[in-house]
Amino acid sequence: DLNRKLDVYQGIGVRECLLFDVSREAKSGVGQELWGYALTPERREPLDEVALPNGERGVCSAVLGLVAYVAERTPPSVPGETWMLTMRWHDPATGKDLPDHDESRADAQAQRVRADAAEQELLEERAHREAAQADVQTQREEARTQRAEAQAQRTRADMAQRQVEAAQRRIAELEARLRHRDGP
Repeated sequence: DLNRKLDVYQGIGVRECLLFDVSREAKSGVGQELWGYALTPERREPLDEVALPNGERGVCSAVLGLVAYVAERTPPSVPGETWMLTMRWHDPATGKDLPDHDESRADAQAQRVRADAAEQELLEERAHREAAQADVQTQREEARTQRAEAQAQRTRADMAQRQVEAAQRRIAELEARLRHRDGP
């Protein structure tokens, strides 16, 4: 079966093929569960094996520029269960492993939580800003009202002053008439 698959992959132009045997029944390859081939139309060559900083051995993919290796882990959905094999990718350029599906999902969930928190913070900041703007608007309206009331009081005071002055002129005029009529 393995030779037929490699023949098919080779025939359709696949450049590399990695084989991962989770049953550990294979008798060759890195750790006896991972091996790979560079495929050309004429032949297949085993991929180079390399040692990783974590002590694991891996298969170097020239096409991807990454190193595949096998790691053991507990399935996150069943804590405490038996360890299982998983294939991981290491990026020699960064010196870090690429996240697997579960790590990517957890990271995406964490990013969603952070984004939701940031959005909530923005909404609260916007509400605070709008409340502050409403307070400023209210203060401006109160100041306009106070200015209008002050202006109205000044107008009433001016009118009262003019009425007093008019009354004083009328009194002076009437007193002058009385003096003029009664004579000196």
